[in-house]
Amino acid sequence: MKHRYRTRLTSLAAYAVASALGLMTCPAWADGSVSFAADILPLIKARPTFEKFIIDTFKITDTGWGIRIDNEAMPRLGGARIGPYEFQAIWHSGQGDIPVTLVIDTDIKFFDVKGREITNGQLRNTARFKETFSSIEIEPPKN
Repeated sequence: MKHRYRTRLTSLAAYAVASALGLMTCPAWADGSVSFAADILPLIKARPTFEKFIIDTFKITDTGWGIRIDNEAMPRLGGARIGPYEFQAIWHSGQGDIPVTLVIDTDIKFFDVKGREITNGQLRNTARFKETFSSIEIEPPKN
């Protein structure tokens, strides 16, 4: 199973549990726009070799999409975006420039107001999160 689908399945599983417990009644996850330069590049900079590879290999549109956290799912984080993130890009390959969707996968840890990592699925109690760059995927462009 691809990494980003594991991330989405984990997110959807958390939503399903919360819905079943009556903690929320509307969808918790939707797409939200992000900036590659302002939001994603700082995550990638933690791995300079990978940053150079991505910058040298792709021409990336600045506006992309991540998962948007709903206010009812996590009241303190409503509106925040988390990975995976998708951007339209041009891949400078050996066969020439190829339009692709560049997916930036991340690892995410959620924390409560006391700074303790949430590991029991009670994401409604999330006060902050820490996201780190994990990997990339290259897919055909989305129309």
